[in-house]
Amino acid sequence: MKRTILTVITLAALSITAVQAQQLQTIPTSPSPVPGSPGTATPTPYPQITPTSVPKVGPGSGGPPLVPIEMPSPPTKDQPLPGLEQTPSKAKSPGG
Repeated sequence: MKRTILTVITLAALSITAVQAQQLQTIPTSPSPVPGSPGTATPTPYPQITPTSVPKVGPGSGGPPLVPIEMPSPPTKDQPLPGLEQTPSKAKSPGG
């Protein structure tokens, strides 16, 4: 008697599980594209602006000519660098 009841309960549980599994196996529909997902175009946050005109180079460009800058020459070989103090080097004692 106990075996019959256990068998009926087991078969009922298996059939319920099978029905639930068939309901879960429905064909999935393709999800609607989410913004930012791969393969979708990313919208630009600001409108694209094109420059109105390119600045012209050469004479007649509208502004005064630039003043030439005098380039400094490198210091001579024995000239001390400004801001550095010349300290006599101490002789190191042997061993330390």
